Amino acid sequence: MNMTEYFLKAFGHQSTINVKTKLEEEFTEVFFKELATACAINMIANTVGKCEIRTFANGKPQTRTEYYLWNYEPNPNENSSDFMQHFISNLCYDNEALIVEVNKKLYVADSFSRQKYSFREDLFSGITIGELTLQRSYKASEVIYMQLNNIDARQRLEGSYTSYGKTVARAIRNMLRQGAQKGILNIDAQTSNQPDFTSKLDELINGRFKPFYDASSAVLPLQQGYTYMDVSKQGMTTTPADLNERINYEFEMAGRAWRIPKALILGDVVEVEKITKNFLTFAIDPITEKLGEEITRKRYGEEEFSKGNYIDINTNCIQHIDIFEQATNCDKLLSSGLYCIDELRTKLGDTEIGKDWSQKHYITKNYAEAETMAHLGDAKGGDKK
Repeated sequence: MNMTEYFLKAFGHQSTINVKTKLEEEFTEVFFKELATACAINMIANTVGKCEIRTFANGKPQTRTEYYLWNYEPNPNENSSDFMQHFISNLCYDNEALIVEVNKKLYVADSFSRQKYSFREDLFSGITIGELTLQRSYKASEVIYMQLNNIDARQRLEGSYTSYGKTVARAIRNMLRQGAQKGILNIDAQTSNQPDFTSKLDELINGRFKPFYDASSAVLPLQQGYTYMDVSKQGMTTTPADLNERINYEFEMAGRAWRIPKALILGDVVEVEKITKNFLTFAIDPITEKLGEEITRKRYGEEEFSKGNYIDINTNCIQHIDIFEQATNCDKLLSSGLYCIDELRTKLGDTEIGKDWSQKHYITKNYAEAETMAHLGDAKGGDKK
């Protein structure tokens, strides 16, 4: 075995060193890709999970069986927050999600198959919930099915991560290796042709160089025919700032896919209220509106909807409300007759008083009909003449 064959065997494509390095690169690439995706999806799922699903009967809100089912206990194994986060996570990851009713309880399907038809109801089969696969097929009218977008954002996102994720993996590996010792071992031809060269080289690398690199200070004796040159400081360096910029770019790309503002997904605290409103408008409201429509048409139908029976997903409770900051606004809403006291208390996250006087609408004398004010203005103008 000559020197070239030895190094190919020790450090070539079939060695554990290169395989480990390749695995580290792939793991790092996948890790940050999945981390950015998971953070974006969790942000949406947790936000939707905070929403109140309001049920209406004859146009008035009611808190009966359907309300309890959606807001407290959809099934024996999940509360409403876990249930909704489960559903939204599946929706964002797979671009579609399914809810089925079994024994008057609601369950999110972990997997399913959809048979599409043009002029009759689609069929859903192979529905798996946990470890159980349902034996029957369900018509579209029997399930709550939702598709996030016509174009799968996560699938498109995979392409952008493929090349850029590799640069992040290499940057991390380079930064970690910057402080490590590196060197070049020159071996003359006469030494490499000795019969016991392989065993001596193995002893030199594993028995001497390893302790030499691990020690804080050491001396490495070399026999004739070997020359060592330190190259630890050569090459370009990667700073933590450069690495952080590359990682942030992956999070920014994930945010764009699900319409999350850049500042919000990166954790910036500047103008949080304004950014949150943008997030709710473009990322959350489209999902909740589509889900509310799907639940209403499947759980109620046209006839019940015409009677004022429907579902509405309220996103007002997502943002934190400081009642002291809203005192002036509440006074205006109350004095204009737009809301009664109990309605305002509900919107502020408080409980209703439930008295006759708290459910009445009040209006100050400063408000009057436009026509009345016009007549008063004409009369006053006539007096001046």
